[in-house]
Amino acid sequence: MQTWLSVSASDLRYNAKTAIEYVNVPVIAVVKCNGYGMTTEYAARAWYDCGVRFFAVAEPNEAEELRELGYDDVEILLMSPVADVETLNSMLDCNVILTVTSAEKARFYVENSNGKKIRSHVKVDTGMGRFGVRYDEFESLKAIYDVDGIDYCGIFSHFALSFEPTYNKTKIQFEKFQKALKYLADNNIEVGTRHIANSCAAIRFPETRLDAVRLGSALIGRLMRPTDLPLKRVGEFKARVIDIRTLKTGDTTGYAMIAKAKKDTRCAVVAAGFRHGFGMELTDDRMRFADLLRNIRRCLRKFKKPEIMYWNGKPLKVVGRIGNQSALVDISNYDVKSGDILTANVNVLMIDDIVKRELTK
Repeated sequence: MQTWLSVSASDLRYNAKTAIEYVNVPVIAVVKCNGYGMTTEYAARAWYDCGVRFFAVAEPNEAEELRELGYDDVEILLMSPVADVETLNSMLDCNVILTVTSAEKARFYVENSNGKKIRSHVKVDTGMGRFGVRYDEFESLKAIYDVDGIDYCGIFSHFALSFEPTYNKTKIQFEKFQKALKYLADNNIEVGTRHIANSCAAIRFPETRLDAVRLGSALIGRLMRPTDLPLKRVGEFKARVIDIRTLKTGDTTGYAMIAKAKKDTRCAVVAAGFRHGFGMELTDDRMRFADLLRNIRRCLRKFKKPEIMYWNGKPLKVVGRIGNQSALVDISNYDVKSGDILTANVNVLMIDDIVKRELTK
């Protein structure tokens, strides 16, 4: 292999076990986004080995993959609504729990299910704003449960800012969810399993745990806010040196020739580029003024401190632009050879599926 992600099975199991014991309530293991970069197979195996029998996914194909992997004895919740008949029936054939976001959606499921059993969790919008019935639209909420033909076995919402410094906006969202729950209870409506806490909330704010919590990023130890829980950072990006070359003084490198060698520079050509996820990062798609300033600071940091890779723990600066398939790193001070393995810190969610995952013990 020339580019791969090394995944420790023991570290995954350690994180799963540690998080499960810490929250001390039933866990719904979220294995969306290719198992948070670990692959659905490796992520699901870690949770399953630690006793979890309830999984959640974001897309229908993820639910199908779990069934294809042989997880026939687990519950699977599809956390997004379904809009077409073919996908609906595919999910029902896979015995997947659907998400209901409105009475109209509930009726669509019933009318197009061909008589198959439908189980669902109702999604309540408390601040994410993507989908779900608004927490204070009580009549709309009740109308969902008035639709016959569905086993309503759960209800959930999602926190938008559980990584905030203090328990502020998360508390407001939790209180909104509780208002919806109280209304349903006052009207003698059984809702089933109540869940709203994601990894950050479940670990940082115990009061949000309710009947179950949804843990996903806790598995890979990459939470958006540091916690006291001793999780291990899982997933080490590795790439092989595929060539060695020397840039002479004045030589340029990369598209647009933005980098020019100020002196003779011995470089390693590494099989890691944007296509593999190296150098990729999430950007703000809609910015406030504060976000604009934050992006400017980020650009200044990258200008002063270019991307780096590591050789035996020693940092190597990237020279010029990162390409689609490769990058150059400065090895002037080290005896790096072709075939050597370099490592890098990357966002594992940005790693392309072409990058193989190597499972270690």
